[in-house]
Amino acid sequence: MKKATLLLLAIIFTGSVYGQTDGNVLTISDDAIGDVKKDTVKPWAWSGLYNVSMTQTSLTNWAAGGNNNANVNGLIKQLAIYSKNKWVWNNLLEANFGYNFQPGQDIKTDDRLEFTTRLDRELASEAWRLSLFANFRTQFTDGFKDPDYVNRISAFMAPAYLTYGLGLTNASIKGLNVYFSPIQIKQTFVLDSTLAAEGVFYDINSPNVGVLDNDGTYRTELGAYLDIIYKKAFSEQFEVASKLNLFSNYLDRPQNIDVNWETLFLLKVYKSITVTLALHLIYDNDVNVRDSNGDGTANAPGTQFKQILGVGLAYSFGAFKE
Repeated sequence: MKKATLLLLAIIFTGSVYGQTDGNVLTISDDAIGDVKKDTVKPWAWSGLYNVSMTQTSLTNWAAGGNNNANVNGLIKQLAIYSKNKWVWNNLLEANFGYNFQPGQDIKTDDRLEFTTRLDRELASEAWRLSLFANFRTQFTDGFKDPDYVNRISAFMAPAYLTYGLGLTNASIKGLNVYFSPIQIKQTFVLDSTLAAEGVFYDINSPNVGVLDNDGTYRTELGAYLDIIYKKAFSEQFEVASKLNLFSNYLDRPQNIDVNWETLFLLKVYKSITVTLALHLIYDNDVNVRDSNGDGTANAPGTQFKQILGVGLAYSFGAFKE
């Protein structure tokens, strides 16, 4: 019930309730975070991108083997921008979820809930803005290492990432939006006592780790943060959107930079029918995802990579349509 309440509040805050499904993506348009003209008649501008895709396989006496299965993926991107005088306030809600259905076995393939807000104040040069930035990211449901739903490795708010700080934004190049902060705080929350005790997402004995009332833990980091958003429409049928986040922790091994990079290739085949290729690369030195000892236990960091290719229906309006 708490999960549903938190999700509903997040959706209401951004101004709309929509469901979408696309296997991955997290990219947004060049106008989506920060390109609103000062002379906009209405202070609020709304944009949205919704996509649902599905693949299905049915086998009968198939000599090569295999299982009947269906895969459904969805995505929501809802943007609300307030612009008045020299102030611009961007709010973006992103949610995607994917599921694979097989006989006697259902597997989650994608899961993300993310909210980004940034308040900009235009400086003497219109190209630069002073910005207050915050980003929150978690997932909807439990994640398991194996399809038998025994070894749980993640859950709602376990982990959850909250990043906030003060920095500068430059949007002088069309399609490119860059935010940089030399002083950014990153907090990782694991609101699950079992997962927190396992120390999967960070060493609970490391500095700057606190304990919450529910026996969950959180870790606070201070460092430099770079957020780059790029979008280009090469034609009416084909466009590319990409988002890159880099974070260096001043307090612990600053040379180990956290990387979160997502790219979406979108090809419009006919009207609302689209082919999408979504790529997602993550590296976080604090998250153990690799088994270096061969004992079946993840004890070392590594590069995480996800690729989803899908065909489905897409609908967009506002900045996401441009």
